[in-house]
Amino acid sequence: MMNRPSDKNTARVSQNKTFLSLTALYLLLLMLIAVIACFFAYRQRREELFSQMDLTYMQMQQDYQDTLDNFWQIYMPIYENKGTIHDVLQAYFTTDVDPASEPFAKLDLKDALQQMIIRDSQAQWIALYSDTRDINYILFNTGGSIRELPADFPYLDNIRLDSSLMEVYGMEPIVNDSNTIQSYAICGGIPSTWGRGKILVGYSTSSLEQICKSSISPLESLSYQLRTGDELIYDSSGSYDKARLYLPDGGQEGIRTGEGGRKLYVRSGVCGNRFSVISYNASWQEIFLYSHKFTLPILLIVLLFAGLSIILYLIMLQMITKEVNVIREGLNDIGENHLDRQIPTGFKQSGLSEIAESINHMTVRLSDNINRAYYYELKQKEAELSELQAKFNPHFLYNSLEMLCSRCYQSGDTKTAELITQLSAIFRGFIGSKTFIPLQDELAFSKRYLALFGARYGNRVKVRYNFEKGILRCGIIRNVFQPLIENYFVHGFEVSEEDNYILFSGRSLDEKTMLITVEDNGCGMEEDELEELNARLHEPIQLDTESYGLKNLHQRLRLFYGEDCGLNIVKNSGRGITIRMTLLKLTCEDIEKETAKHAAGTHL
Repeated sequence: MMNRPSDKNTARVSQNKTFLSLTALYLLLLMLIAVIACFFAYRQRREELFSQMDLTYMQMQQDYQDTLDNFWQIYMPIYENKGTIHDVLQAYFTTDVDPASEPFAKLDLKDALQQMIIRDSQAQWIALYSDTRDINYILFNTGGSIRELPADFPYLDNIRLDSSLMEVYGMEPIVNDSNTIQSYAICGGIPSTWGRGKILVGYSTSSLEQICKSSISPLESLSYQLRTGDELIYDSSGSYDKARLYLPDGGQEGIRTGEGGRKLYVRSGVCGNRFSVISYNASWQEIFLYSHKFTLPILLIVLLFAGLSIILYLIMLQMITKEVNVIREGLNDIGENHLDRQIPTGFKQSGLSEIAESINHMTVRLSDNINRAYYYELKQKEAELSELQAKFNPHFLYNSLEMLCSRCYQSGDTKTAELITQLSAIFRGFIGSKTFIPLQDELAFSKRYLALFGARYGNRVKVRYNFEKGILRCGIIRNVFQPLIENYFVHGFEVSEEDNYILFSGRSLDEKTMLITVEDNGCGMEEDELEELNARLHEPIQLDTESYGLKNLHQRLRLFYGEDCGLNIVKNSGRGITIRMTLLKLTCEDIEKETAKHAAGTHL
């Protein structure tokens, strides 16, 4: 019954829906994977950026704390009761003698300040200030003599305030000869017994600058600030414009709104002392864009991959459909009884070639089975006709042989009488009605048949038997050994030799099969001749020849026992050949039950 067009259209629509559903699911999974990949890529880059900024932030904190600690190394000599520095400083703050008027006093003051400033490599200058003096002095780390503190010294207003606490002053320009250096200052008081005065040390921000430069940031808006109170100590942007900078209080972290409503990411904390705050800030938009740098490439790659996957899928689907249609068309031809049709096997898709080969093999076997069935039908008719001719008046043949045997006995020719008796038994075996007989009966038949050849050749051939007891209970099809015996005496027997032998053996292979061999030491065959003979065993039998030949026997065995059974001829290590027969272990009772079962099914 042919399919209607509407059925085909419905199937095609159903297939399209399935394909679209699978495609949509595939794209959805790809997009989900892309979103997850973008999320993790964004988070990883943002965390890396924050880690880098936090590392710089902590390094600046540590550097500033180290500077404050090192200041105490410079400052502490004023509290040491013994020592040149202590004595010189005490004399400076407790007397009003001008060191400039006394060369040795000026030299001692210079040496004392030099010993103090070399304790910290970051210190650029050190200054002494006393309220009781009209002239105070400063010493730079570049060498030279002490100099008078100028009237426009930037930190004068700070140090004139009455405070004994350590204070930090912001970045200011300090003139040294023709050079101007940028530095911030740390100020400490003197013992109250010395009067009112201050020791001021100026520090370079080069270490802070080096920390910021070593941390190469991809953000142009990122800047670090260090301040004390309202005064800037350091600004990585270099502007030092407090009006334009976002300077948060300590302890802040997160997104804040800066100048002009711009979103900033800010982190700040108190460091060194309770008046100093270190912070950094960057544009949140720039951080967001930097963190999403890989988002667009990931999405483009996923979309490209999805597009290529769909294109490849369509191409593969078309190729598979085309090759499957070749197999489908071949099956349609085979279904119309064109058994000579062979499907091509050169497919590109894995598995289709094996399927095509299996179909071709099945077609060949089906064709062979049909031809074999037709052939066996002809052979059966021929055998039936031959059997009718062979059974024509068998009693006349038996009576004639009995009469000849009796006359031989009467004339005293006992040997001839026994040969006639053996011949009569052989004829009875040939035209017997049973096709499957006990193995022992077939062996008895072989002995009778061999007795005839023994009468002809005498003691030139020895006959041996070697069978396992277990397989003697099995049965075998009729007339198995006759063609093998005849083949030996026609092609293998050496008349001139005295040590000829033929050995019949049988043993069990497994629970279901047994092996029966017929071995001789005759003329034998070459390997190529044996290979050709084994190949010819599988060829069809001509109707007018080989009625009981090896080919006939081989195909009778395969027809009865199955295709895994049959003959195989091998060359002996010495002279002669061995004919091997692989057979199933069947008893006459098994065959009778199977025959009765089929007969009952036929009558039903």
